[in-house]
Amino acid sequence: MTLFRTPPPRPFLKWVGGKRQLIPELLNAVDAAGPFRRFHEPFLGGGALFFALARTHRLNGVSYLSDVNQNLIDAYLGLRDHVEEVIDLLKTHRTRHSESYFYEVRAQAPRAIAKKAARVIYLNKTCFNGLYRENSKGKFNVPFGRYKNPTICDEENLQAVAQTLRSARIEARDFPSSGRFARTGDLVYFDPPYAPVSKTADFTAYSRDGFGQDAQESLANQCRRLADRGVLIVVSNSMTALTTDLYRHFFIYEVLANRLVNSRADRRGKVPEALITSFPMASDGWSRSEIRSVNSPNAVIPINGGIERMLAKQWLRENNYSDVADLIDEVMDQWKAQGKQTRRNWWEVLAGDSKGKSRIVAGREFPVLRVAQSRQGVPVTDNALCRNPSEEIPPVRVTGRWSKTTEAS
Repeated sequence: MTLFRTPPPRPFLKWVGGKRQLIPELLNAVDAAGPFRRFHEPFLGGGALFFALARTHRLNGVSYLSDVNQNLIDAYLGLRDHVEEVIDLLKTHRTRHSESYFYEVRAQAPRAIAKKAARVIYLNKTCFNGLYRENSKGKFNVPFGRYKNPTICDEENLQAVAQTLRSARIEARDFPSSGRFARTGDLVYFDPPYAPVSKTADFTAYSRDGFGQDAQESLANQCRRLADRGVLIVVSNSMTALTTDLYRHFFIYEVLANRLVNSRADRRGKVPEALITSFPMASDGWSRSEIRSVNSPNAVIPINGGIERMLAKQWLRENNYSDVADLIDEVMDQWKAQGKQTRRNWWEVLAGDSKGKSRIVAGREFPVLRVAQSRQGVPVTDNALCRNPSEEIPPVRVTGRWSKTTEAS
């Protein structure tokens, strides 16, 4: 267990879309995932969840932290490897701080990693609204912020952060490459630039490359591939039709977050956001065909097929039946395209008909599984498949994060 300096490490940068206020909900998601091996955060930003996991001793081994923004990664690397030099440079910035000095530093392009880190931290603490934004040439272009007494050098926290980062692998890379490092049992938290809630709400200028709909689709596909490999997935995004469609194979929860960056004051305040997981966060009393809002227990978000379908697919992929899970996805996608609303009992389908013969659904023949027949309480037939000798009957009731143990129906 790591012993921290006082105080424990907290994010040292302000970041648009930062998750400090949603840490309780994110930690609930982490706990629902159960024990995990290593932590990955490909859209690092301010690193709120990483530091929260470190403070609460939930991290194991090496953490993989990355971001496409090279200047941001330089700040983390400089602080981790040269913390005392960075602190001395920030003290100089604090002494010389003024509007003219801010623009002087903003125009600089230092080569030394410690100077790069100190520059990013100084500009972040003194620019307008703590906003990080780059132009098409990759240059920081946020104007001066008129603060009376900005905290330019929080020496104790910077030292604690540097200590925590020593157990992290930090690299500048895009999110697709993160899949090369994630293994079964790892936990990956994706916090991408959000899908826009309106045509005028798109803000993706954290780096020169932006993050459009193609990138959103690519990320959702990567999440699905990782989940199929047994990687635990948590995603934050805006609560939009695009988001719920892209992550229709996942669990989607609604959380409320304060958002202060908007040109119009009437569009600031609490807004709904999506918390997406590859595992259920359901609790006793929740319907298997519904997912309730995290912050509003009486609000219900209906999902085609519901939790029962998700649990079936999760069990199938864990027990060498990924091809069957893919068949379920194909049928559900077809029904959705046709505008059909259904909550099919897939265990019943996989148990076969009354004579144990395969069922055909939407033109697709589904194999008969031994575990499905046992779960449905029907005789096990000779043609029933069993690909995993140790497969156990999954529970009928959802009680938190289910495990592969038999429960009475």
